[in-house]
This record gives sequence, structure tokens and C-alpha cells, in this order.
Amino acid sequence: MLKDGFAAHEASRYLCRMLRVSQLYIYPIKSMGGISVGKAHVTGRGFEYDRRWMLVDEYNLFLSQRQVHEMALMTAEITNAGLKVTYRPWNESLLIPFEPQTTEFAEVTIWDDTCRGQFVSPEADRWFSKMLGISCRLVYMPDDTHRVT
Repeated sequence: MLKDGFAAHEASRYLCRMLRVSQLYIYPIKSMGGISVGKAHVTGRGFEYDRRWMLVDEYNLFLSQRQVHEMALMTAEITNAGLKVTYRPWNESLLIPFEPQTTEFAEVTIWDDTCRGQFVSPEADRWFSKMLGISCRLVYMPDDTHRVT
């Protein structure tokens, strides 16, 4: 028994030496670039700020870089006041408060899943639509919305 316990302990130590997190990213807006972080706060929904926002079209279908390549030209940054998104070609930025500015909700579709999202603000909708050259809206996944992944 002691020998088997010792072997399990040694195997565990060996795995701990082998497995290392070399980089950690969060993706605040689904399908946009990630943010490299040195540490991440884990919540009941996963990493804090990770995939809490996404862009949807006029049918409330999520948008990705596969359809809207310009999304790759946007960067996000977490600030004390909210999420700062910059469209690099024009160097124009938008500050998105952590809490949505509307009480408007809709059923939004991500691949084959449908869940409840909260529209963030008319200002965000106008900004993203202008930067990306398409009509779109920014939605937030509130704490009471859960999507099985």
C-alpha cells in the first residue's frame, strides 16, 4: 500500500512539473481578439469578463470573424471604467460600461443554441455598425443567462 501511494505521489509531482500554463487569454467579445492576462479571476461562469459580450445581426444571430473579417482589426482592453474596444485602422475607441445601459433583452442565437442576451446601448450599436460597415448590435450575457458549452 505504501509503495502504491508513493508511486501515485511521484506521478502527481511529475505531472505538475510537466503541465504549465504559459499564456492565458480572455475573450471579452466573442469572436474578437483576446487579451493576454497574467492571472484571471474565476467566477461561476468561468473567467471574469470572458465571452460576456457578442455582436449580433438584425436577426439576433451572432457574428464572427468568419463572416465579418474586420472584427479581427479590433482590440479589447479591460479598464476600471469598462471594456475599451479600439478599431485599429482608424484608431477610434469605444468605452463599454461593465453594466448594460438598456433594459432591452432578446433571444440570441449562437451556432445551434439560443439564449437570452441584453442589448448594451444604442451608442455601442452605432459605433460597431460604423466601424464594421454592417448593421449590428452588441449584447451582454447577464448572470442569469447560461449557455452550455
